Amino acid sequence: MLREILILVSCGSVGYAWLCAVTAPLVRAMRSVVQSSTRDAWFALALAVGAALLWTAIIAAAILLAMMLEPRAGLALLGSQLFWPGVVSGAIVWCGQLIATVRVPRFGDDLEAAAALAIVALVDDGPETLMRVHRLYALHAIGDVSFGGSQPAAVA
Repeated sequence: MLREILILVSCGSVGYAWLCAVTAPLVRAMRSVVQSSTRDAWFALALAVGAALLWTAIIAAAILLAMMLEPRAGLALLGSQLFWPGVVSGAIVWCGQLIATVRVPRFGDDLEAAAALAIVALVDDGPETLMRVHRLYALHAIGDVSFGGSQPAAVA
């Protein structure tokens, strides 16, 4: 019984964390593209998609590392029928928080900006480039996403 509870909680927390990391920048960047279909808005959307792929790879790598460090736990997870119900329970908690607060649950501006800047830094890590990309990404993809009111003011 304890093993099943731990599998549900661990899978649920991973699903919740992934949704918190990727959803807000994607929603805000898509909203920016719909409102003003500029080159900068499309670039911010591409960075948000890249950041979502980066967070997916990070979570997959963490799971793989955990399975290599403790193979019995990985086999228990693979042998269990509770993997997807756990992920779905994390998504349900995330949706419940979304409904209760009318805001997309997220980790914060710094984490969202760091993910986008990590992608750009692979190509060009010059301070001018990173400052320009941060300003562009902050304008189009960072910030609270609420569904009841107006869009928050952009960061200069």
